[in-house]
Amino acid sequence: MIDCGMCGHAFTKEEGAACQAGCPISAGCGLVTCPSCGYEFPPESKVVTLITNLVRRFRSPSVRPAA
Repeated sequence: MIDCGMCGHAFTKEEGAACQAGCPISAGCGLVTCPSCGYEFPPESKVVTLITNLVRRFRSPSVRPAA
């Protein structure tokens, strides 16, 4: 999931992949477009995604069976 930095809307990569028709460099600029507000921003790098996932994993409470 991708979170928009402008409005906070969460959406999938496929939803944000559609480039605006009026864009002069619409043939592959690589920007992600929020389907809710139209804000365009660069995609998150793979390193940032990896670190974010690791932090979320360690912060989430571990599930332990009842004794």
